[in-house]
Amino acid sequence: MFTNRPIAEFPKAYRTFCSLVLISISMPAASQVLRGNCGHPDPDISIAGCTKKIQSDTADLKSGRGIQAAAAHLATDYDHRGVAYANKNLYDEAIADYNQAISLSPKTFPVAYFNRANAYYEQGLDDQAIIDYTKAISLDPEGAAPGFMLADAYNYRGNAYEHTGLYDEAIADFTMAISLKPNLESAYEHRGNNYLRKPLYDLAIADFGKVISLNSRNVASYYNRALAYQRKGLYDDAISDLTKEISLAPADTGAYDLRGLAYARKGLYDQAIADFTQAIGLNAKDIALHPVFAAQYAGAYGHRGDAYEHKGVIDPAVTDYRAALKLDPDMQSAKDALRRLGAGP
Repeated sequence: MFTNRPIAEFPKAYRTFCSLVLISISMPAASQVLRGNCGHPDPDISIAGCTKKIQSDTADLKSGRGIQAAAAHLATDYDHRGVAYANKNLYDEAIADYNQAISLSPKTFPVAYFNRANAYYEQGLDDQAIIDYTKAISLDPEGAAPGFMLADAYNYRGNAYEHTGLYDEAIADFTMAISLKPNLESAYEHRGNNYLRKPLYDLAIADFGKVISLNSRNVASYYNRALAYQRKGLYDDAISDLTKEISLAPADTGAYDLRGLAYARKGLYDQAIADFTQAIGLNAKDIALHPVFAAQYAGAYGHRGDAYEHKGVIDPAVTDYRAALKLDPDMQSAKDALRRLGAGP
């Protein structure tokens, strides 16, 4: 047997589910009443309604009648139409309208900056998004402007910081968002992800626990808390969380794989093999549909081979290591294992 050799390492990656939604309540303080169909929940109806209002309000502005009110109305029209475009994933058109809204009301319209930041974020333009979130926050640091949700601005800027690798800044923003909205589930979840990266496992466990207390069906937080538990060597706690996750998402291959690793750490190789086998079976369906991602599924074979090897069952171990290499020819751990066992690829 090979019990003097470490078992496979736990996965380095973890899940983060970031949902950033453009809000459609973006109106400047000058007007909180929807004007015609501009701002209608149906984006096509809103676009048509806002386009008409833009034409009429532009005429009012050019006429010189009530310039301040006309400018505020026109800014609202552009912002609403931008939201409608964004809801149709037409981000370039949305940004063009937000630009118009901001040009009409650059110092009194934090929501327009916020919405433009969201559109930049959805395009993967995190640096531009951060600049606009920061501007929105600076214009209304107390969150007093109608329609402007300050907690969301910090929360979404935290997401953008996270994407750019600025984890300390992300944690600070999620913490601020939580202080403003103590039950903001996504802020705890993403702050936990960043604590897990650092690695500050106790803080991560606390945040994922808070998420679970707010939403007992948050699958990602069970997984991530289990990963933090495993990194601390608390395998029973990890197994408990993963078992709960599997009950909620029985087709989640990652949960079976991670629980298998926890069982292996405890020397429960039969349970580990059963979990790796389940993961392999579920992965096979995905491989058939998405063969380009086959290499990502090699790990379960490698882990099961490792468990067989620890049990001293060599032939199945060799078979699994070879299967892993077939999916991922660059998997060094499988190559090393075959060499160690005196078997060729």
